[in-house]
Amino acid sequence: MTKTLTKDIVVQNRSGVHARPSTMIVQECNNFKSDIKLRRGGVVADCRSVLELLSLAACNGSELRLEAVGDDAEEAVSCIVALFEDRFNEDELSMW
Repeated sequence: MTKTLTKDIVVQNRSGVHARPSTMIVQECNNFKSDIKLRRGGVVADCRSVLELLSLAACNGSELRLEAVGDDAEEAVSCIVALFEDRFNEDELSMW
Protein backbone atom coordinates (compact mmCIF):
# COMPACT_ATOMS: atom_id res chain seq x y z
CA MET A 1 0.00 0.00 0.00
CA THR A 2 1.47 3.35 -1.06
CA LYS A 3 1.65 5.93 1.71
CA THR A 4 2.01 9.70 1.55
CA LEU A 5 3.50 11.54 4.49
CA THR A 6 4.41 15.18 5.07
CA LYS A 7 6.30 16.73 7.95
CA ASP A 8 7.20 20.36 8.59
CA ILE A 9 10.82 20.88 9.63
CA VAL A 10 12.75 23.92 10.84
CA VAL A 11 16.47 24.00 9.98
CA GLN A 12 18.25 24.11 13.34
CA ASN A 13 21.92 23.79 12.50
CA ARG A 14 23.91 27.03 12.28
CA SER A 15 25.10 26.62 8.71
CA GLY A 16 21.80 25.53 7.19
CA VAL A 17 21.46 22.95 4.44
CA HIS A 18 24.83 23.37 2.74
CA ALA A 19 26.85 20.73 0.84
CA ARG A 20 27.60 18.33 3.71
CA PRO A 21 24.02 18.15 5.06
CA SER A 22 22.71 17.86 1.49
CA THR A 23 25.02 14.90 0.90
CA MET A 24 23.85 13.29 4.15
CA ILE A 25 20.22 13.68 3.05
CA VAL A 26 20.96 12.13 -0.36
CA GLN A 27 22.81 9.21 1.22
CA GLU A 28 19.93 8.56 3.62
CA CYS A 29 17.31 8.80 0.86
CA ASN A 30 19.15 6.23 -1.23
CA ASN A 31 18.13 3.66 1.41
CA PHE A 32 14.46 4.07 0.50
CA LYS A 33 12.26 3.45 -2.52
CA SER A 34 9.86 6.32 -1.74
CA ASP A 35 9.84 9.54 -3.71
CA ILE A 36 11.19 12.09 -1.19
CA LYS A 37 11.13 15.86 -1.66
CA LEU A 38 11.77 18.99 0.39
CA ARG A 39 9.87 22.24 -0.22
CA ARG A 40 10.76 25.76 0.77
CA GLY A 41 8.10 28.16 -0.39
CA GLY A 42 7.61 27.50 -4.11
CA VAL A 43 10.92 25.68 -4.55
CA VAL A 44 10.79 21.87 -4.57
CA ALA A 45 13.93 19.73 -4.35
CA ASP A 46 14.33 16.03 -4.99
CA CYS A 47 16.12 14.65 -1.93
CA ARG A 48 18.31 12.48 -4.15
CA SER A 49 19.98 15.53 -5.71
CA VAL A 50 22.57 17.59 -3.83
CA LEU A 51 22.21 20.43 -6.34
CA GLU A 52 18.43 20.57 -5.95
CA LEU A 53 18.76 20.56 -2.16
CA LEU A 54 21.27 23.41 -2.36
CA SER A 55 18.80 25.36 -4.53
CA LEU A 56 16.50 25.60 -1.49
CA ALA A 57 18.99 28.06 0.08
CA ALA A 58 17.76 26.80 3.45
CA CYS A 59 19.61 28.68 6.18
CA ASN A 60 19.21 28.39 9.94
CA GLY A 61 15.57 28.96 10.86
CA SER A 62 14.20 28.12 7.39
CA GLU A 63 10.90 26.28 7.37
CA LEU A 64 10.77 23.26 5.07
CA ARG A 65 8.13 20.68 4.25
CA LEU A 66 9.32 17.09 3.83
CA GLU A 67 7.14 14.95 1.56
CA ALA A 68 7.50 11.22 0.99
CA VAL A 69 5.37 8.98 -1.21
CA GLY A 70 5.85 5.22 -1.22
CA ASP A 71 5.56 2.04 0.78
CA ASP A 72 8.46 3.02 3.07
CA ALA A 73 7.47 6.70 3.39
CA GLU A 74 7.01 6.55 7.15
CA GLU A 75 10.49 5.16 7.76
CA ALA A 76 12.02 7.59 5.24
CA VAL A 77 10.43 10.62 6.90
CA SER A 78 11.54 9.41 10.31
CA CYS A 79 15.17 9.04 9.20
CA ILE A 80 15.33 12.41 7.41
CA VAL A 81 13.71 14.20 10.35
CA ALA A 82 16.33 12.62 12.63
CA LEU A 83 19.11 14.18 10.52
CA PHE A 84 17.57 17.62 10.98
CA GLU A 85 16.93 17.07 14.69
CA ASP A 86 20.55 15.98 15.17
CA ARG A 87 21.61 19.18 13.34
CA PHE A 88 23.59 17.02 10.90
CA ASN A 89 26.11 16.44 13.71
CA GLU A 90 27.43 19.99 13.29
CA ASP A 91 27.66 20.49 17.05
CA GLU A 92 30.20 17.63 17.20
CA LEU A 93 32.20 19.08 14.29
CA SER A 94 32.46 22.55 15.84
CA MET A 95 34.40 21.13 18.79
CA TRP A 96 37.41 20.58 16.52
